Amino acid sequence: MYRRVLPLLLTAVLLLSGCAAGQKNMPQKTDEKEMTGQPSDMSGEGSMYMDTTENVIYLAGGCFWGMEQLMQSIPGVIDAESGYANGTCEADANYKTVCKGNTGFRETVRVEYDPGQVSLDALLLAYFYVIDPTVENRQGNDRGSQYQTGVYYTNESAKETVERIAEIERGRSEKFFVEIGPLKNYYPAEEYHQNYLEKNPNGYCHIPRAEMELFSRLRIDPGDYQKPAAESIRDKLTAEQYRVTQESGTERAFTGDPESPNGVRYCINSAALRFVPYAKMNAEGYGYLLYLFEE
Repeated sequence: MYRRVLPLLLTAVLLLSGCAAGQKNMPQKTDEKEMTGQPSDMSGEGSMYMDTTENVIYLAGGCFWGMEQLMQSIPGVIDAESGYANGTCEADANYKTVCKGNTGFRETVRVEYDPGQVSLDALLLAYFYVIDPTVENRQGNDRGSQYQTGVYYTNESAKETVERIAEIERGRSEKFFVEIGPLKNYYPAEEYHQNYLEKNPNGYCHIPRAEMELFSRLRIDPGDYQKPAAESIRDKLTAEQYRVTQESGTERAFTGDPESPNGVRYCINSAALRFVPYAKMNAEGYGYLLYLFEE
Protein backbone atom coordinates (compact mmCIF):
# COMPACT_ATOMS: atom_id res chain seq x y z
CA MET A 1 0.00 0.00 0.00
CA TYR A 2 2.82 2.38 0.95
CA ARG A 3 4.54 1.83 -2.41
CA ARG A 4 1.35 2.69 -4.30
CA VAL A 5 0.55 5.86 -2.35
CA LEU A 6 4.05 7.35 -2.40
CA PRO A 7 4.22 7.90 -6.22
CA LEU A 8 0.77 9.51 -6.15
CA LEU A 9 1.81 11.89 -3.39
CA LEU A 10 4.98 12.86 -5.25
CA THR A 11 2.98 13.52 -8.43
CA ALA A 12 0.52 15.72 -6.54
CA VAL A 13 3.31 17.77 -5.02
CA LEU A 14 4.88 18.35 -8.44
CA LEU A 15 1.58 19.43 -9.96
CA LEU A 16 0.85 21.82 -7.12
CA SER A 17 4.25 23.39 -7.14
CA GLY A 18 3.99 24.85 -10.64
CA CYS A 19 7.74 25.43 -10.56
CA ALA A 20 9.86 25.52 -13.68
CA ALA A 21 11.49 22.40 -15.03
CA GLY A 22 14.75 24.27 -15.11
CA GLN A 23 14.91 24.32 -11.33
CA LYS A 24 16.00 20.71 -10.98
CA ASN A 25 18.33 21.23 -8.05
CA MET A 26 15.76 22.80 -5.73
CA PRO A 27 16.72 22.11 -2.11
CA GLN A 28 13.96 20.75 0.10
CA LYS A 29 12.64 22.57 3.12
CA THR A 30 13.17 20.61 6.33
CA ASP A 31 10.43 22.25 8.40
CA GLU A 32 7.25 22.96 6.45
CA LYS A 33 5.79 24.91 9.37
CA GLU A 34 8.68 27.37 9.35
CA MET A 35 7.56 30.98 9.08
CA THR A 36 9.57 32.97 6.58
CA GLY A 37 8.89 36.41 8.02
CA GLN A 38 6.30 38.76 9.41
CA PRO A 39 4.78 41.61 7.42
CA SER A 40 4.53 45.00 9.09
CA ASP A 41 1.16 46.31 10.20
CA MET A 42 -1.08 47.61 7.45
CA SER A 43 -3.60 50.35 8.17
CA GLY A 44 -6.09 49.05 5.65
CA GLU A 45 -6.64 47.36 2.32
CA GLY A 46 -4.36 48.79 -0.35
CA SER A 47 -2.15 50.61 2.14
CA MET A 48 1.59 50.79 1.65
CA TYR A 49 3.95 48.39 3.41
CA MET A 50 6.03 50.40 5.86
CA ASP A 51 9.71 49.77 5.17
CA THR A 52 11.51 52.46 7.13
CA THR A 53 14.65 52.20 4.99
CA GLU A 54 14.58 55.20 2.68
CA ASN A 55 16.64 53.87 -0.23
CA VAL A 56 15.02 50.54 -0.96
CA ILE A 57 13.09 49.10 -3.90
CA TYR A 58 11.34 45.75 -4.41
CA LEU A 59 11.80 44.05 -7.78
CA ALA A 60 9.86 41.04 -9.04
CA GLY A 61 11.61 39.71 -12.12
CA GLY A 62 10.98 36.00 -12.45
CA CYS A 63 12.97 33.54 -10.34
CA PHE A 64 14.44 35.54 -7.47
CA TRP A 65 17.75 33.65 -7.52
CA GLY A 66 18.91 35.45 -10.66
CA MET A 67 17.47 38.87 -9.82
CA GLU A 68 19.08 38.73 -6.38
CA GLN A 69 22.52 38.00 -7.83
CA LEU A 70 22.12 40.66 -10.53
CA MET A 71 21.39 43.32 -7.93
CA GLN A 72 24.20 42.14 -5.66
CA SER A 73 26.64 42.51 -8.54
CA ILE A 74 25.89 46.22 -9.05
CA PRO A 75 28.31 48.59 -7.29
CA GLY A 76 26.46 50.59 -4.65
CA VAL A 77 23.92 47.92 -3.70
CA ILE A 78 24.15 47.34 0.05
CA ASP A 79 21.94 44.26 0.28
CA ALA A 80 19.65 42.14 -1.87
CA GLU A 81 17.24 39.69 -0.25
CA SER A 82 14.90 37.16 -1.87
CA GLY A 83 11.31 37.14 -0.69
CA TYR A 84 7.61 37.13 -1.55
CA ALA A 85 5.62 40.33 -2.11
CA ASN A 86 2.11 41.69 -2.69
CA GLY A 87 0.18 38.51 -2.03
CA THR A 88 -3.60 38.47 -1.87
CA CYS A 89 -4.13 35.38 0.28
CA GLU A 90 -4.29 35.51 4.07
CA ALA A 91 -1.70 32.80 4.63
CA ASP A 92 1.88 33.71 5.47
CA ALA A 93 4.12 33.23 2.45
CA ASN A 94 6.50 30.31 2.09
CA TYR A 95 7.90 28.63 -1.00
CA LYS A 96 5.57 25.64 -0.93
CA THR A 97 2.48 27.83 -0.67
CA VAL A 98 3.58 30.45 -3.20
CA CYS A 99 4.47 27.83 -5.83
CA LYS A 100 0.83 26.78 -5.97
CA GLY A 101 0.35 29.89 -8.08
CA ASN A 102 -2.87 31.10 -6.47
CA THR A 103 -1.61 33.31 -3.65
CA GLY A 104 -0.86 36.48 -5.60
CA PHE A 105 2.65 36.55 -4.14
CA ARG A 106 5.49 37.38 -6.53
CA GLU A 107 9.05 36.15 -6.14
CA THR A 108 10.62 39.49 -5.27
CA VAL A 109 14.02 40.88 -4.35
CA ARG A 110 14.32 43.58 -1.72
CA VAL A 111 17.15 45.88 -2.81
CA GLU A 112 18.77 48.33 -0.42
CA TYR A 113 21.23 50.72 -2.04
CA ASP A 114 23.54 53.65 -1.34
CA PRO A 115 22.28 56.61 -3.44
CA GLY A 116 25.73 58.14 -3.21
CA GLN A 117 27.09 55.26 -5.30
CA VAL A 118 24.16 54.15 -7.44
CA SER A 119 20.81 55.71 -8.29
CA LEU A 120 17.39 54.11 -8.45
CA ASP A 121 17.44 55.01 -12.16
CA ALA A 122 20.45 52.73 -12.64
CA LEU A 123 18.86 49.84 -10.75
CA LEU A 124 15.70 50.13 -12.84
CA LEU A 125 17.79 50.30 -16.01
CA ALA A 126 19.39 46.97 -15.07
CA TYR A 127 16.00 45.51 -14.13
CA PHE A 128 14.25 46.40 -17.37
CA TYR A 129 17.29 45.34 -19.39
CA VAL A 130 17.15 41.73 -18.17
CA ILE A 131 13.40 41.12 -17.96
CA ASP A 132 10.83 40.69 -20.72
CA PRO A 133 8.08 43.23 -19.90
CA THR A 134 5.85 42.04 -22.74
CA VAL A 135 4.83 38.71 -21.16
CA GLU A 136 2.57 37.96 -18.22
CA ASN A 137 3.15 35.43 -15.44
CA ARG A 138 6.42 34.12 -16.82
CA GLN A 139 10.10 34.91 -17.30
CA GLY A 140 12.59 32.66 -19.06
CA ASN A 141 11.64 29.01 -18.49
CA ASP A 142 9.52 29.84 -15.45
CA ARG A 143 5.73 29.83 -15.65
CA GLY A 144 3.22 30.84 -13.00
CA SER A 145 1.79 33.91 -11.30
CA GLN A 146 4.66 33.88 -8.79
CA TYR A 147 6.96 34.84 -11.69
CA GLN A 148 4.93 37.91 -12.65
CA THR A 149 7.14 40.98 -13.02
CA GLY A 150 6.62 44.04 -10.86
CA VAL A 151 8.30 47.08 -9.34
CA TYR A 152 7.03 47.99 -5.87
CA TYR A 153 7.99 51.20 -4.05
CA THR A 154 7.66 52.22 -0.39
CA ASN A 155 7.87 56.02 -0.48
CA GLU A 156 6.87 58.97 -2.65
CA SER A 157 10.38 59.68 -3.90
CA ALA A 158 10.77 56.16 -5.24
CA LYS A 159 7.23 56.29 -6.66
CA GLU A 160 8.11 59.32 -8.78
CA THR A 161 11.23 57.66 -10.19
CA VAL A 162 9.55 54.30 -10.81
CA GLU A 163 6.60 55.83 -12.63
CA ARG A 164 8.87 58.02 -14.75
CA ILE A 165 11.02 55.07 -15.85
CA ALA A 166 7.97 52.84 -16.36
CA GLU A 167 6.41 55.42 -18.67
CA ILE A 168 9.52 55.32 -20.84
CA GLU A 169 9.51 51.52 -20.91
CA ARG A 170 5.82 51.40 -21.85
CA GLY A 171 6.65 53.30 -25.01
CA ARG A 172 9.10 50.67 -26.21
CA SER A 173 6.51 48.03 -27.14
CA GLU A 174 2.79 47.53 -27.58
CA LYS A 175 2.51 45.21 -24.58
CA PHE A 176 3.62 46.05 -21.05
CA PHE A 177 2.69 43.72 -18.20
CA VAL A 178 5.03 44.88 -15.43
CA GLU A 179 3.09 45.68 -12.26
CA ILE A 180 3.86 49.18 -10.99
CA GLY A 181 2.63 50.14 -7.55
CA PRO A 182 3.20 50.35 -3.80
CA LEU A 183 4.47 47.41 -1.79
CA LYS A 184 1.56 46.03 0.24
CA ASN A 185 3.20 43.11 2.02
CA TYR A 186 6.47 41.23 2.00
CA TYR A 187 7.98 38.08 3.54
CA PRO A 188 11.67 37.16 3.34
CA ALA A 189 12.17 33.80 1.63
CA GLU A 190 13.60 30.74 3.36
CA GLU A 191 17.30 30.78 4.18
CA TYR A 192 18.21 28.27 1.47
CA HIS A 193 16.99 30.74 -1.16
CA GLN A 194 19.23 33.55 0.09
CA ASN A 195 22.42 33.96 -1.97
CA TYR A 196 21.43 30.77 -3.77
CA LEU A 197 23.63 31.22 -6.84
CA GLU A 198 26.58 32.17 -4.69
CA LYS A 199 26.19 28.88 -2.82
CA ASN A 200 25.32 26.99 -6.02
CA PRO A 201 27.33 28.56 -8.89
CA ASN A 202 25.92 26.11 -11.43
CA GLY A 203 22.35 26.52 -10.26
CA TYR A 204 19.45 27.51 -12.49
CA CYS A 205 19.37 31.17 -13.56
CA HIS A 206 17.18 32.76 -16.24
CA ILE A 207 19.44 35.82 -16.54
CA PRO A 208 22.47 35.35 -18.84
CA ARG A 209 25.85 35.56 -17.13
CA ALA A 210 26.99 38.16 -19.68
CA GLU A 211 24.24 40.53 -18.51
CA MET A 212 25.28 40.00 -14.89
CA GLU A 213 28.84 40.96 -15.78
CA LEU A 214 27.68 43.96 -17.81
CA PHE A 215 26.07 45.63 -14.82
CA SER A 216 28.79 44.59 -12.40
CA ARG A 217 31.00 46.98 -14.38
CA LEU A 218 28.52 49.87 -14.22
CA ARG A 219 30.46 53.13 -14.20
CA ILE A 220 28.13 55.70 -15.80
CA ASP A 221 24.98 56.22 -13.78
CA PRO A 222 21.95 57.41 -15.80
CA GLY A 223 20.63 59.03 -12.65
CA ASP A 224 23.39 61.63 -12.96
CA TYR A 225 21.99 62.81 -16.29
CA GLN A 226 18.42 63.87 -15.73
CA LYS A 227 16.58 65.31 -18.71
CA PRO A 228 15.52 68.93 -18.06
CA ALA A 229 11.86 69.87 -18.05
CA ALA A 230 10.28 70.46 -21.47
CA GLU A 231 9.84 74.19 -20.85
CA SER A 232 13.50 74.55 -19.92
CA ILE A 233 14.52 72.86 -23.17
CA ARG A 234 12.07 74.93 -25.20
CA ASP A 235 13.53 78.17 -23.83
CA LYS A 236 16.99 77.25 -25.14
CA LEU A 237 16.00 76.10 -28.64
CA THR A 238 14.35 77.59 -31.68
CA ALA A 239 10.94 76.21 -32.63
CA GLU A 240 12.51 74.08 -35.37
CA GLN A 241 15.29 72.80 -33.14
CA TYR A 242 12.74 71.77 -30.54
CA ARG A 243 10.58 70.00 -33.13
CA VAL A 244 13.54 68.09 -34.56
CA THR A 245 15.28 67.16 -31.31
CA GLN A 246 12.30 66.59 -29.02
CA GLU A 247 9.41 65.62 -31.29
CA SER A 248 11.16 63.46 -33.91
CA GLY A 249 10.73 66.13 -36.56
CA THR A 250 12.87 66.37 -39.72
CA GLU A 251 14.87 69.38 -40.86
CA ARG A 252 14.43 70.25 -44.53
CA ALA A 253 17.62 70.21 -46.58
CA PHE A 254 19.53 73.51 -46.66
CA THR A 255 17.27 75.20 -44.12
CA GLY A 256 19.53 74.83 -41.09
CA ASP A 257 21.76 77.53 -39.63
CA PRO A 258 24.45 78.50 -40.14
CA GLU A 259 24.44 78.27 -43.92
CA SER A 260 27.66 76.84 -45.30
CA PRO A 261 28.93 77.91 -48.75
CA ASN A 262 31.00 74.71 -49.17
CA GLY A 263 28.12 72.29 -48.63
CA VAL A 264 29.26 71.11 -45.19
CA ARG A 265 26.25 70.57 -42.95
CA TYR A 266 26.05 70.27 -39.18
CA CYS A 267 23.82 68.16 -36.96
CA ILE A 268 21.06 70.27 -35.43
CA ASN A 269 21.71 68.57 -32.07
CA SER A 270 25.31 69.73 -31.82
CA ALA A 271 28.30 71.22 -33.62
CA ALA A 272 29.18 67.78 -34.98
CA LEU A 273 29.37 67.28 -38.73
CA ARG A 274 26.33 65.54 -40.08
CA PHE A 275 27.14 62.26 -41.83
CA VAL A 276 25.23 61.56 -45.05
CA PRO A 277 25.80 58.12 -46.65
CA TYR A 278 26.89 58.20 -50.31
CA ALA A 279 23.86 56.15 -51.36
CA LYS A 280 21.49 58.73 -49.83
CA MET A 281 23.13 61.91 -51.07
CA ASN A 282 20.64 62.44 -53.91
CA ALA A 283 17.66 61.88 -51.65
CA GLU A 284 19.10 64.22 -49.02
CA GLY A 285 19.64 67.01 -51.54
CA TYR A 286 23.41 66.65 -51.97
CA GLY A 287 23.42 65.11 -55.44
CA TYR A 288 25.35 68.05 -56.88
CA LEU A 289 28.35 66.98 -54.77
CA LEU A 290 28.54 63.43 -56.11
CA TYR A 291 31.12 64.40 -58.76
CA LEU A 292 33.60 64.94 -55.94
CA PHE A 293 33.61 61.20 -55.31
CA GLU A 294 34.21 60.18 -58.90
CA GLU A 295 37.61 58.74 -59.80
